[in-house]
Amino acid sequence: MLTIDRRLRSPVWLAFAGVALALGLAAALLADADGKVDSTGVPQVRLPLAAVEGEPASQLQAGAPGPASAGLLEEGAFGPLPRVAADGRRPFLAYARPFELDDQRPKIALLVMGLGLQADPTAAAIRLPGAISLHFSAYASDLPGMLERARAAGHEVLLDLPMEPLDYPASDPGPHTLLAGNPTEENLRRLDWLLARAAGYMGLAGGGTRFAASPAAAPVLDVLARRGLAMIELGRDDLAVAATAVGLPYASAPAAIDEDPSVQAIDHALAGLEAEALRTGSALGVAQGYPVSLERLRLWAATLEEKGLVLAPVSALLIERSGLAAGRGRHGETPGRSQG
Repeated sequence: MLTIDRRLRSPVWLAFAGVALALGLAAALLADADGKVDSTGVPQVRLPLAAVEGEPASQLQAGAPGPASAGLLEEGAFGPLPRVAADGRRPFLAYARPFELDDQRPKIALLVMGLGLQADPTAAAIRLPGAISLHFSAYASDLPGMLERARAAGHEVLLDLPMEPLDYPASDPGPHTLLAGNPTEENLRRLDWLLARAAGYMGLAGGGTRFAASPAAAPVLDVLARRGLAMIELGRDDLAVAATAVGLPYASAPAAIDEDPSVQAIDHALAGLEAEALRTGSALGVAQGYPVSLERLRLWAATLEEKGLVLAPVSALLIERSGLAAGRGRHGETPGRSQG
């Protein structure tokens, strides 16, 4: 089981959190007479969500606004926010790494989490095979540049969603943490700050039991769905019901391959993911950015083809598990367009 709280106590993280706190916050979203939050005019997503096949997608290029993100951003109080484009394109699919959805081999997806706060692990993770998805802290300095470098190397990227853990404030994910006891408008204001930190991410990932298991989570997930994003919950599946209710592509990732950061334990955990994929057709795991974890991932990824397995981006499993695949086809890129 993934231990979320341990990584939040690091001195490096606390230093960056202090810098982020100094940035401050701007105006809150207003609640209407029925107590529902007006989420800055974000359009309602029509359910069920459209399938992948035939949906236009971007080239996998820089995370900054440009041709790849045309129509997928709108101005918010803290900077550009992701949105569903007028032609129906969603950031989740526009920024997903291309993958053959009709590949019948068992799939394994890996998410390397908590990047951006330390230079060496971040650089090493970006050098991993492009099919491994990367998760960045919203408090990282030069976050747009990091996402640009990761996407240029072929990775799809996710942004951290800090949520209140059971032992808050002993474990404190930072000044923009979503709290179970906050008014909805305050949590949505914090969410807008987080989403505006960079562009080019296809979804968010985070864990925090107290918030995720509370009624405060539903309005946040609704905004993520309206903005065309996806969600990975780390460590548990408390968000599953609420995510389904609003049509948010969602998966839980309970397995951390490096809870015990030793070579033997990591290799054993990777073998467990292989067994799960062979048994069920797919497996999703997460790794923390330890040097030993990144090295074992690099070596392990090179062995999958001979085992009849395929390394898939996280988006491919989200599409599969959310029922978005339209039979066969390729997601993440327009036919005939190569990955940039």
